[in-house]
Amino acid sequence: MNAVLDIYDEQRPGAERQLRHRLELPAERITARDLIRSRIEADVAIHNAMERARLDGTIAAQDANRDTRNEWLVLPGWVERALNGLRAYGPGLERLHPIKSEPLVAVALEAFAKNGFFMIFDGRQIVDLDEVLTVKEDSAVTFLRLVPLVGG
Repeated sequence: MNAVLDIYDEQRPGAERQLRHRLELPAERITARDLIRSRIEADVAIHNAMERARLDGTIAAQDANRDTRNEWLVLPGWVERALNGLRAYGPGLERLHPIKSEPLVAVALEAFAKNGFFMIFDGRQIVDLDEVLTVKEDSAVTFLRLVPLVGG
């Protein structure tokens, strides 16, 4: 049976949560590791679709650039973009090389292990990537990303 899980992002405790995805899962039970993987794959799919639409001219550049830093669980760095993102071919010409999710999944799993972000599932913090989570009708997960302090 498929389950739907609301995915939220939060920048700091007490800040407004923002709905990022309504993620459809193949089963009601999923490990934290697989949930992170699903989240990253959804982020990448949205980004790649927006980039394709921008390059095809079906959406405006400003709408495609809606993909701000605050909407990624982990950022595809400039190295990742150079390897898998857009590359210029001639003056003003771009060709799409979609971002791949696997490198970002690895970065996200490492960030989770180093407390780069917290995962709150149905009101409790998840600390083990192998923990099995049971998704209910009203389940939600919040990814609480820690923002480094400036100058510290």
